[in-house]
Amino acid sequence: MNDYPIVVENLVKYYEGRCILDGIRLRVPRGCIYGLLGRNGSGKTTIIRILLGLEPPTRGQTIVLGQDSMRLSAQTHGRVGYVAEGHHLIQSYKVRRLIGLCQGLALHWNEEFFGRLMETFRLPLDRKVKELSTGMRAQLNLALAMAIDPELLILDDPTLGLDTIARRQFLELAIDVIQRQGRTILFSSHILGDVERIADRIGVLVAGKLVVDCTLEELKSCIKKLRIIFPEQAPEDLYLTEIVNQQKQGREMVLTVANWSRQKQAILETFHPESCTEVPMTLEDIFVECTRPASAVVPQEMVG
Repeated sequence: MNDYPIVVENLVKYYEGRCILDGIRLRVPRGCIYGLLGRNGSGKTTIIRILLGLEPPTRGQTIVLGQDSMRLSAQTHGRVGYVAEGHHLIQSYKVRRLIGLCQGLALHWNEEFFGRLMETFRLPLDRKVKELSTGMRAQLNLALAMAIDPELLILDDPTLGLDTIARRQFLELAIDVIQRQGRTILFSSHILGDVERIADRIGVLVAGKLVVDCTLEELKSCIKKLRIIFPEQAPEDLYLTEIVNQQKQGREMVLTVANWSRQKQAILETFHPESCTEVPMTLEDIFVECTRPASAVVPQEMVG
């Protein structure tokens, strides 16, 4: 278990009788940047809050750095950096005072690294937090989270409010953190291009279930989108399994399918298509296909 800073076992969470998380099982390997994805309300933030001990599960267990989330010690909390969605900071404090407070409470403070971050972000020390722009508050929050030199960094939509240049700076800093031996990042974001840029493992939540849990490379090789042209009207049914999405118009069919194989290729060839072209897909394309309401359930083989 020491090889997995985050372990989630059969996690179930109900809110007011509604199931938000339904039997989530997850292990995040040490040294991994894990991109946790899902539509609004899918349970991403709920998982993060339970991991940090901020709210209890209905059933199941979450373990962070070897400790049950509901009983995290101060020492373990000191090894975890956290940036919450919305960047909630003490609004009435000046930046300099807030930094001093956080430094005094931290079990460990990397002054050299924090200084680099402050120099990069160019934050005004004598302005009150409430006077900062959304982007500046996000940068300050990131800097404070990284200053403790965390063994585990949990980021809930951390680039919210940042412009393109600031987001790129953040991604470079995240990579810098992860390259330090043993560092692990759990990264939730609505900007899938950012996730694709830095994540090496992807989890996708749909309807309370973790329907994808694999490396980014595996996900991209598993999901195929094909544009197929038939000699005549496209058939109603190709008799293929694990179809994620299917659209047809006249002789053309656009098919998204999981776990494409030689066997599926052979079945397709029995319909004698005139052409079959693979359509390149980004992580955002795959996410949209897998989470659209009309999609079939993503197969469990994509959950490791």
